[in-house]
Amino acid sequence: MKSRGKILIVDDEPINLEFFDVMLSKLGFTVEKAGDGEEALAKIQTVTPDLVLLDNLMPKLTGWEVTRTLKHDRAYRKWRDTPTIMVTAMTDVKDRIDGLEMGGDDYITKPFNFSEVLARIRAVLRSRELTRQLLRREKRIGVVESLNSSLVFFTRHVRKPITELLEMADGAKAKDPKGMKTLLDRLRKEG
Repeated sequence: MKSRGKILIVDDEPINLEFFDVMLSKLGFTVEKAGDGEEALAKIQTVTPDLVLLDNLMPKLTGWEVTRTLKHDRAYRKWRDTPTIMVTAMTDVKDRIDGLEMGGDDYITKPFNFSEVLARIRAVLRSRELTRQLLRREKRIGVVESLNSSLVFFTRHVRKPITELLEMADGAKAKDPKGMKTLLDRLRKEG
């Protein structure tokens, strides 16, 4: 079965790690696990996940701190675009807003329905893939525009000498050795 993406699950509760590992693996995802925020940041650098699903309340570093580091720390700029989904018991609207403003891509409150979690994972991964496609297309458009500009520049700078050479060729007479020599010299000079 082809992997549907690599997900890093971060939670200090082993039962939650195992639950997500079993459920997501059965659905074709590759699952990596971390038991705290520090381990999560280390794993992000080694496994480069497509998505990080993390608890907020953990020892060492909270989910918010992991997200803030991942999204804003220069040492993690290579992984800055890795989407994060916060799974937490914190239900206050201010907490949700804070998590999203730190750069989190989604926020799910406990208790949760696994079908909803799966739908959100798929939506975030789909959004990430669409963003990647858009960036690839923008790069291609930039290359085409650059080539077009180069071609226009080349055409403008080649047109005049070619036009002059054609006019000289039209005016040259085979019985005029001096005119033919001038034409040949000019052709050699223009290369």
